[in-house]
Amino acid sequence: MSTFKITGYDIIHQIGSGAYSEVFLVRCRKSGKSYAAKHLIDCCSDLMCDVAYAEIQLMKSVPSHPNVMQLCDHVLENKSLTLIMHLMDINLYEYMQKRVRPFSENRVRKMLYQIVLGLEHLHQNGIFHRDVKPENILVKFSSGIIGKLADFGTAATIAQRPPYAIYIATRWYRAPECMLSMGYYGPKMDVWAVGCCFYEMLTLKPLFQGENEIEMLDCIHELLGSPSSAVLERFRPWNVKNLKFAKRQATELRWHLPLMNVFGMDLMKKMLAYCPDQRLSSKNVANHTYFEELMYGSKGGGGGAVTKLSQWFIPFSLLIFRRHKKLSKFSLSHQSLYNEVNEHEMKSCAGQLRNKTKVSQCNTPVR
Repeated sequence: MSTFKITGYDIIHQIGSGAYSEVFLVRCRKSGKSYAAKHLIDCCSDLMCDVAYAEIQLMKSVPSHPNVMQLCDHVLENKSLTLIMHLMDINLYEYMQKRVRPFSENRVRKMLYQIVLGLEHLHQNGIFHRDVKPENILVKFSSGIIGKLADFGTAATIAQRPPYAIYIATRWYRAPECMLSMGYYGPKMDVWAVGCCFYEMLTLKPLFQGENEIEMLDCIHELLGSPSSAVLERFRPWNVKNLKFAKRQATELRWHLPLMNVFGMDLMKKMLAYCPDQRLSSKNVANHTYFEELMYGSKGGGGGAVTKLSQWFIPFSLLIFRRHKKLSKFSLSHQSLYNEVNEHEMKSCAGQLRNKTKVSQCNTPVR
């Protein structure tokens, strides 16, 4: 049992802990309802102090959204702050740890869409998270799976403009601009982090795993290739201590996910674009073709049902493919194009995998 008390709530038991907080299951004495109480470890003098500002004052400006955790109440007493929130079942990291096999791509798409909608809502309201990772995505099993972005202790306002704090975000989900520049990053760092979560949900393995920022950049460059001098110019002013990395050639992401939906692969690549100005915004991610079935309520599996939008949308990769294969007028639908291209890409990747004897991976340190 905890040694502290929360006025108006009975503490049942501890359900989690982190570097800066402890989480308890509590019951409201007035209503009898159960909540999660996040007790911040650092002292809090008032609600405008650094400890409380992002979690309370900043998030007050964000309207309610089903995929963003909302604050129900807070208790500040004896320089100790406790945040009262709706009770969720598990975080995404714990959910993945309980899995023996990866999620189906269809389930991943549904979870990812909710995360992206939550992120878009934050960005539209002038806030970016700065620490998106599986531990900060909470899940509730209620008439399906509901995912919510949580833990806004490091959130910042987009209007503030860079430079921001140089060392931010959990290392494995840290975007290149956060490591290469002196605090010159923005909301697209969140898109990168969600892209990393996307891969992790499909494989149950983090995409980039490094014990320090130099190792992280090496892992990123192993997949995306090391940046040219022209690309590096975009990250000025540089964080010079991170510029001493080995030169690497890019590898094909498809080798790691050979069975993935072609539109999902397109989305992941655009979320993991090295330069933030080439990376999709959260709004464009939410509107990507990969989510058409969810956006328009179409029924069906992972192939891509035909909607009014998809009948007119043919990605560039499909147009290139059509140049090499004559299609009849009966095979020009979104579905048939998807099937033919996916089959073509899978055969191509299978050949590449046979020729590629080893796909290098980064060593996995303690998370």
